[in-house]
Amino acid sequence: MSDDPYRSAMLRLALEMDLALGMAEAPWGAPPVQQRGVSGDRPALAPDKISDRRVAPPPINRRSDAATQVAAPRSAPTTSPKVTAPSTVNVEDPMPIDFMRPKLSEPMPGPPADRAAALKQLAVVAEKDLQRFVNDIATRVVFGEGDPNAALMFVGEGPGAEEDKQGRPFVGRSGQLLDKMIQAMGLSREAVYIGNVAKLRAADRDPDTGRLKDRPPTDAEVKRGIAYLDEQIEIIAPKVIVTLGATALKYMIGRAENVTRVRGNWQTYRGIPLMPTYHPSFLLRAYTPENRAKVWDDLKKVMERLKS
Repeated sequence: MSDDPYRSAMLRLALEMDLALGMAEAPWGAPPVQQRGVSGDRPALAPDKISDRRVAPPPINRRSDAATQVAAPRSAPTTSPKVTAPSTVNVEDPMPIDFMRPKLSEPMPGPPADRAAALKQLAVVAEKDLQRFVNDIATRVVFGEGDPNAALMFVGEGPGAEEDKQGRPFVGRSGQLLDKMIQAMGLSREAVYIGNVAKLRAADRDPDTGRLKDRPPTDAEVKRGIAYLDEQIEIIAPKVIVTLGATALKYMIGRAENVTRVRGNWQTYRGIPLMPTYHPSFLLRAYTPENRAKVWDDLKKVMERLKS
């Protein structure tokens, strides 16, 4: 998958953010300090620069059809038709539920008696199965971590550079921000479970510099290990799931959606309430009071659901 769809999605979100009204800040304060050469997160952009970015209009397809062309009178001036460029880029595409996620149509089974033991056994199986995909980019399997009996589960898109280095999900700058968000909910990282739709790092190597640049995983990369995410959820049986970003949301509900439009609105994963919200990496790129307030509003709805 190229980086263009990701960039287009971010531009679309940025344009919609320009229309947002000011709101109170979320309680987790300033973003984590970036450490050079450590995190695999994409570099943060100043929020005031995002609104200056514009989406280029798509190319116009012109075709000649001899059967439908009509010659214009000589006296009539010939002018090119005025074309209005769309204000946003449509990056959505329907995805059949049974294409990637056949289990989405299946009911949730009952959890095992010993969830911790079941997760450990599943991790061993996943590690062995996915070893054939390990290479110089994805150097290890990042299975997931947390409380096997957690009531709340966070699902992201996939590991980055630091996650691949440590073998743990969300430990880079995005993970530091996620930790603050969890703490603001009155919970701890150890009390929730954190996983990803992809179990291996997705990145491309720059042919000139040789440096790796993280990107969203492709369908094929997600398909390698998403069945293990389904089994993780079956074992843990969380009361609520929070998806972080568009990629995680797409694969968890079986269709592509714009996070700006659906965040804050309850979805479902096999009968489990699912709350979509922005990925922490997006907040790091656009760390505004408006965006933080939206995420905090989503998390407050999750807290209310957990209490009920």
